Amino acid sequence: MKKIYVRKKFWVSLAWVVLALFGLAAPAFAQTEEYSIHLRRNFGYGGGVNIRGTFTISLTGDESVVESVQFMIDDGVISEQRSTPFSFQFHTDDYGFGTHTLWAQIQLEDGTRVATKTVDYNFVSPAAEREQVGGILGGVGGALLVTLLIVGLVQGALLKGKRKAPHQPGTPRTYGALGGTVCPQCGRPFSRHWFGLNLLVGRLDRCDNCGKWVMTTRAI
Repeated sequence: MKKIYVRKKFWVSLAWVVLALFGLAAPAFAQTEEYSIHLRRNFGYGGGVNIRGTFTISLTGDESVVESVQFMIDDGVISEQRSTPFSFQFHTDDYGFGTHTLWAQIQLEDGTRVATKTVDYNFVSPAAEREQVGGILGGVGGALLVTLLIVGLVQGALLKGKRKAPHQPGTPRTYGALGGTVCPQCGRPFSRHWFGLNLLVGRLDRCDNCGKWVMTTRAI
């Protein structure tokens, strides 16, 4: 019985030694759901995962128990922060073009070390940025032209056979809720229409007098 007890104790001790060695070999940083990274664009291009320019990477989570944060791109430390707010500003061109993995290593005040989940972004080159921006602007321009065509067709159908008699100088006029404006082409006033397009810098509308599409602002 004594031999069996000694042998059992030996195997139990050996098991504890193996577990201890495995613990030392395990990664120092365990992933956590409590912390994550957030990427904010300061200046540049952002089209989904395709980005270029100046960005700020920051930690999201309970910062009150964080001692330090190492922000990582791939396997390299790009910045270590030891005070709040835990964030760092960088330019994508400094880290090479192509797909990169962003994440953060966190040291908590109680000695615990954790890592955020990784996020992949494609740092595009200036040429790729111009190509992608050109594609977006081309799509927006095409959509605007189609919209103008549809609006013109609708307006033509609504005003067909309803040509307004020209106003005589001094004749009282009534302008709608959108107010009136003065056509920069013919210099005559007209009411702004509901089918005009608001383009922030002004309203693209069709003059009742000369029939031309002009950029307008409310004047009356």
